[in-house]
Amino acid sequence: MSKIKRYLPYIIGLIVLGLLALGVVLGTGLAAPAERLPAANILKAPPGATPTATAFQPQASTATYLPTDYPTPTPTSTPKPELIRPASNTKGVDPITQPDNQVNILILGSDQRYKGMVGRTDTIILVTINTETGTVNLTSFPRDLYIYIPGWTEQRINTAFAHGGFKLLQDTMMHNFGIKPDYYVLVNLWAFEYAVNDLGGIYVNVLQTVCDDKWGHGESHCVYPGNRLMYGREALWYVRSRVTTNDFERNKRQQQVLNSILDRLFSLNTLTKIPQLYSTYASNVTTNLDLQTILDLAPIASKLSDKSLINQYFINQKYVTDWITPGGAQVLLPNYHAIRTLLKEALNAPQ
Repeated sequence: MSKIKRYLPYIIGLIVLGLLALGVVLGTGLAAPAERLPAANILKAPPGATPTATAFQPQASTATYLPTDYPTPTPTSTPKPELIRPASNTKGVDPITQPDNQVNILILGSDQRYKGMVGRTDTIILVTINTETGTVNLTSFPRDLYIYIPGWTEQRINTAFAHGGFKLLQDTMMHNFGIKPDYYVLVNLWAFEYAVNDLGGIYVNVLQTVCDDKWGHGESHCVYPGNRLMYGREALWYVRSRVTTNDFERNKRQQQVLNSILDRLFSLNTLTKIPQLYSTYASNVTTNLDLQTILDLAPIASKLSDKSLINQYFINQKYVTDWITPGGAQVLLPNYHAIRTLLKEALNAPQ
């Protein structure tokens, strides 16, 4: 249990916050032989009979018109497909109105691989905590969302933090979506692994088969449907894999793992140890959350064993359009109107 004390408070901050083919068989048959009439039934003309003229004589054939010159067809130009271009959002949008008793925390997963490296935030989850109703709403933003970053250009949303830290990511969220998060928790790859290991692993209900390279060593690794115990490295692999799925499915798995971590925290009764663990927590993640804020939110966290209080939102295929930049990068163009409607619900905006 001594190891559990190392990273659990960080987790607390992180959580509270058919194709069918048809065949046709053709039948064949033989025609019946023609019936032969008896000779007695065949009529014969009498001797010396005069033939009667045929009532209708065939007319002479009509000459067929043969054109001497064929008109040259006028070629029709093929219309060029209209190129989809990102709508430059340099003006920004209006803020979304929210209740006063609400806190917004960004959970950021960095791809930083060593200390001193500035990584991209490939995991971006907005945690909206309503202190009056005790509800927690989780909203996942895909990392390839192509938006305007103030002071820069249109780029993927996962580059904003690397360009200017939490302040620029705040400004980016406000500029494009009308929401300015209050706090953030930034977790790198190895801190995530350590945290899950210190919990003694987590139980994840795998909903579909996921296969990918096994931790960068060229060996295939798969997890199959069912309740599975995962330790740090496999849990990290599970939330990052997208070879046999996609980025939207990965966002779902990230929220699923957050819920699994929360379940593990309750089973170990660690929420009562926040003050003792805060100093260790603060030294292992990057955040602007202070101890008092965490203590203020702890009563809400203690009620989250009731999963009806947790609502999940995803910016998925319905809210974006695939696009390839002139440089060849595959990105997602946001449908700002649709995303704003989703965020109004996630942020408990007044109707």
